[in-house]
Amino acid sequence: MSDKKAKENIMRGFKDALDAQEKEPKKPNELDSTCGVNDDDLVKRFRAAIEQENERSRAEGLPVTGYDSERKQSYIEYPDGRRVYGDKK
Repeated sequence: MSDKKAKENIMRGFKDALDAQEKEPKKPNELDSTCGVNDDDLVKRFRAAIEQENERSRAEGLPVTGYDSERKQSYIEYPDGRRVYGDKK
């Protein structure tokens, strides 16, 4: 079989596999269906986890990261209270 024919067969196989996948009925996300956590609760948990990590870092004298909504920039806050802002792109 020529290289051209082999490539055509491979591409036809990929197309057939994609077509078959598109025809399959959509399934719910497995994680969503087993955990039952809605997006709002997930965001609340995520923010609480970040705050807990920042509190732990502050207690250990380590810098923490944050976001200044007025400047619309992220920053690193050091234990002495000084903030170093990231470059705005």
